[in-house]
Amino acid sequence: MGRAARAAGGDGVGAMILDEMSRWRPRPGAIVMFGPSGRSLTAAAAAPADSAPASFLQADHLRAYAERRGQAGEHRAWTGVATDVDGPLDREALARAVTRLVVTHEGLRSWFDVSGAEPVRHVVPADDVELVVTDEIVLGGKTLDGDVLAGDDWQAALQRHLVSVFDATCRPDSWPAFCLGAVERPDGFGLFWGCDHAFTDGASQIMVASELADLYAAEIAAPGGPEVVEGALPGPDQTGPFADFAMSEHVAAATYDASSPEVREWTRLIEGSGGRLPSFPLDLGLEPGQTAPVSISSNDLLDADGAASLDARCREAGARTVDAVFAAIAATEHELAHRDSYVGVTVLGARERGPFARSHGWFCTFAPIAFDVACHEGDVDGLLRSAHEAMARGKQIGRMPVHVALAEMVRSGVVRPETLGSPQLVSYLDLRRFPGAGRPAHERGVHFTGAGRTANASMWVNRDSRRLYLAMQHPDTPQAHESTDLYRRTVARTLQAMADGATRVPRSATAHAGHSG
Repeated sequence: MGRAARAAGGDGVGAMILDEMSRWRPRPGAIVMFGPSGRSLTAAAAAPADSAPASFLQADHLRAYAERRGQAGEHRAWTGVATDVDGPLDREALARAVTRLVVTHEGLRSWFDVSGAEPVRHVVPADDVELVVTDEIVLGGKTLDGDVLAGDDWQAALQRHLVSVFDATCRPDSWPAFCLGAVERPDGFGLFWGCDHAFTDGASQIMVASELADLYAAEIAAPGGPEVVEGALPGPDQTGPFADFAMSEHVAAATYDASSPEVREWTRLIEGSGGRLPSFPLDLGLEPGQTAPVSISSNDLLDADGAASLDARCREAGARTVDAVFAAIAATEHELAHRDSYVGVTVLGARERGPFARSHGWFCTFAPIAFDVACHEGDVDGLLRSAHEAMARGKQIGRMPVHVALAEMVRSGVVRPETLGSPQLVSYLDLRRFPGAGRPAHERGVHFTGAGRTANASMWVNRDSRRLYLAMQHPDTPQAHESTDLYRRTVARTLQAMADGATRVPRSATAHAGHSG
């Protein structure tokens, strides 16, 4: 598996990376777990139902969870982040900090009753939230003052512990649906957080590391403690309740119908793709309907200088770096899979700058990105312009909740319901724009997801101060590793050529690859 930079964790400042959970390798220490007090658990069990519906994505997630639970299947739809904080751990201060985090974000105080035909949201009152130290675990049977089991054995034991506690705690039908712990050492501590996907998304997870560190710093507020950065914590005008967003999403959906231009465009694109949502174009080593355990890899596309050169090239063409990413992906699929037109689905954040700018929750929407490739005959500027126009169209379409189009396409027979489960998604995030960027808790962070099973290969292209990199989540099969490595190298070569000022898309002598249609 490729690596974009040195292993995260321990000393020094790197850069927030999306990768597999084992990328985080903190120095050994005692594991301190935090969770609700008995009073909070009692209040959560009696928490009143909320009138707001589940968001569309939450509803999908909850239906899948209820079905899997009914079949006694494994639920590993959690995502998390881990980082390292300097200075000795003040356990009570960290407990107060995470309490403040949960009080601030209504979504983190929520759980769903999934026993009926429709999920019912329950919200724990803010006054009843109290997080405390619940357990101390010393891996390997050693004491903190003695020789704590170190090295790979300790790291493997830590990974097993994280999977175990996230699997047990990060579930949408009870509270809390999140888990917090620390790896305590005399001179600092590792911090890990996991949350069921129903209550979080990638942006939330990327924000939570620095937000927790800032809340902790505010609680310490003592000479020699962590720095309290003015303005670092979100204000009340930035942390609107997720229930308000879910309600607004349903209100917006009711303004569209089968005749809406956005629905017609989705339908046209999917009909043109044979009634199938986008999928990875190369062979992943799976039979139809088969899945495999997930593998996650993270590799550089461009270094900082290359990314800056790409920025400049895009500005000259009237485009942006995200447009170049999709242009390179489209050119790659044209070269390797002979696709004359690109049709993809991108993930868009739905927070914007309004009342949810720094709220925690699943604030995502999806948009189609579609444009011709072959017509440009390898002309870079033409591809950039087409990708830029496609992004603008996609954002316009993305204002409509995608579930409106999906429901209509299922109703009309354009797509079969069983094909909706795992489309290929492409996400682009500029991590330099996040609130904690440049500060240790953010820069040392590793953002990860639970390793379940998949039949597709989705991509997260992230930009930070050091690089532009591609994280891929794909089946852990030999063929998938070979195909995704070829795909990544071709995207990287194309972006490098763009950054270097090439006017034509470079082609490889070994471009042909098996593809899935």
